[in-house]
Amino acid sequence: MNIESLLKYQKADEELYKVEQKISNSPFKKKANELAAVAKRAQARSTELEAEAERLISEISEIKQNYKTNMSKADEMLGKNIEDLSVDELDKLGALKSKLLSNLNILEKMLQKSAENINHILAEFNKTKKLYDEARTKYNECKEKIEEESKTLEPEKEKVKKGLVALEKEVDPALLTEYKKKRNDNIFPVIVPLENDNFCGRCRMELPKVAISRIKETGVITCEHCKRFVYKK
Repeated sequence: MNIESLLKYQKADEELYKVEQKISNSPFKKKANELAAVAKRAQARSTELEAEAERLISEISEIKQNYKTNMSKADEMLGKNIEDLSVDELDKLGALKSKLLSNLNILEKMLQKSAENINHILAEFNKTKKLYDEARTKYNECKEKIEEESKTLEPEKEKVKKGLVALEKEVDPALLTEYKKKRNDNIFPVIVPLENDNFCGRCRMELPKVAISRIKETGVITCEHCKRFVYKK
């Protein structure tokens, strides 16, 4: 098998790899990923706050209804003529009065607490929304920078690709297909030399003797550790 043609192909492919790395390792891309994560967390928190606000609004509505019911009972109690009541009825009325006052006091505190919670949620929601909007704005700015960088590197990228197409004719089709599969899995370099007759030239792991013995027959073997092609110089 003609390994030299594949090595020549890989050498040209290395230029394409470098261009791709420039794009993927762009500081703007890294920042964009960070901002996207911030925006995602802010959006999730906003959803949680909306759900909590709905629960509190429902709670406040229930407290108000209970307060209204207790006030109606209090008004009804005050409307009674005390002179017409017996001692037993006066005792019951006094107990009811104490209970109503206690209930009204509790409901007022609950209402105040719920209102405070609502204000807290609204403040956090506004803060979270502002954080989300800022993250989205900066993300879009980074995205524009990434697109500008890509446009700058695109001519160079296309030039290398055309050269690779020309070199493909010299490489064994089956080997080239496997090469491209590994390349698409972000494995690069794809083909490396055997070192010291026993080790993969990339990951430095020792290869089985049975596999090494096949190099003369097949031209290359696959490292079971890093999945690269290994050839003997």
